[in-house]
Amino acid sequence: MWEILFSSHHTDVGLLYIILSFTAFIIGGALAIAIRTELFLPGTQLIADSTTFHRIFTVHGTNMLFLWLVPFASGMGNYLIPIMVRYKDMAWPKLNAVAFWMIPVGMALIWMGFADTTWMAYPPYSTTKAPGPAAEMWIFGLKILGISSILGSINFIVTILKMKHPDLPLMKTSLFVWATLVTSLMILVAIPTFAAALIMLYTDRLGVSGFFDPTRGGDPIAYQHLFWFTFHPEVYIFLLPAVGMMYELIPKFSRKPIFSYQSGVTAFVLLGIVGFASWAHHMYSTGMSFTEKTVFMVGTLAAVPASAMHIFNWIATMWGGRIKFASPMSFAVGGVVLFFYAGAGGIVNTAMPLDFITHDSYWVVGHFHLFVMGMVTFGFIGFLLYMFPFITGRMFNEKAAMVSFWLFFVGVSLIFLTQHVLGLYGQPRRVYDYVPVQPLIILNQISSVGAWITATGAALLTGLLIHGSMKGRYADTKDPFQLGETYFPIAAKEPHH
Repeated sequence: MWEILFSSHHTDVGLLYIILSFTAFIIGGALAIAIRTELFLPGTQLIADSTTFHRIFTVHGTNMLFLWLVPFASGMGNYLIPIMVRYKDMAWPKLNAVAFWMIPVGMALIWMGFADTTWMAYPPYSTTKAPGPAAEMWIFGLKILGISSILGSINFIVTILKMKHPDLPLMKTSLFVWATLVTSLMILVAIPTFAAALIMLYTDRLGVSGFFDPTRGGDPIAYQHLFWFTFHPEVYIFLLPAVGMMYELIPKFSRKPIFSYQSGVTAFVLLGIVGFASWAHHMYSTGMSFTEKTVFMVGTLAAVPASAMHIFNWIATMWGGRIKFASPMSFAVGGVVLFFYAGAGGIVNTAMPLDFITHDSYWVVGHFHLFVMGMVTFGFIGFLLYMFPFITGRMFNEKAAMVSFWLFFVGVSLIFLTQHVLGLYGQPRRVYDYVPVQPLIILNQISSVGAWITATGAALLTGLLIHGSMKGRYADTKDPFQLGETYFPIAAKEPHH
């Protein structure tokens, strides 16, 4: 433990990232279960008042985005990128360790503060009414996490572009390397905008400035532009590492090479650019001109073919392959299915007339969560199971992993597909209570039952990972999933001189 905690070696730091982020996933999930249990019936069930509900809601959202999705991708990147570019470590190992150790600090501030600003912290509430010091702790926690992301990104970019083996062209590296490279470049462009917004938010709260206060010549809508300029690309920052992981899993378990490497690279680069061309589709109702809205509508639709390129690539890879549906592959394919649902719902959010109906309703909650809980989290869990024997040298219980997959898949589908319908029936998002009428009650109950099923799957997954790492049988690290191939064919064939 001591050796790993104070190490700056890329596999140790990667492991720390993975363990911390998975822990955050579980405790953030517990808050989600509290939210869904509260909404099982109208009225008060579990949570005392609306303020407590908003605190739980804020910390759940902040935790899942910044302490599960981002650090897990960094952890897998740390573990694999130096190996994939054939270098001994990351470019700056100590900086790498520093970037990791900033995360527990940010995490402590977010969890100890328990702010009620919602994860977007829109003014005027966040600048005038939100109680301190919780809101300040949230601001500083996110500042620290943002700096950590930037340091990690610089390290990834330099490692990939400058430290890779001279005999290895960029167009021959793994698609996971491309995913990490594009994600890191996006972080460098996106995060500073939010950093500026957080400083303005903080000085507004101190009463020093009035950036978002109309009475002092400020504009609360300006915050939304700054916020979404970071957080629309951020959605792709969550998504691309998972896509890169799918590119590792799907060809491996289909026992076939990837269908089209070039289109994968192209789609990554396109998504990296288009992600920045669509931020204001979150803001159609803020009084922009029709022309501006149309530009953002087109910019948003441009993300559809880029995402579809990945999906078609995976389907074409699986087509005619001898697929082995081991648990990592099952999570990957389940993620692709949920990605398809999520994208179909997103097209509705793009079209202005439909967006006005669905925005700020449960439709958007369902849409967003099918991405992050469906596609991204499924990809992450599948890849974690795939890497497990290589990291621990032991094998988990495959049957339990498959049970966990089905609990996750059924649970997530029940929660979030139902929420789309709830949105169409007019339930606003972020509500502590709702009108006691049918069909709202029955739909909320289906959604909550889905949450409990998912929680069972998550508990089983946690148990099998802990059990596997301590008591699991020793894995055949050359071919742990019995795919009938060795991982080091060159080394195996050469006679020892």
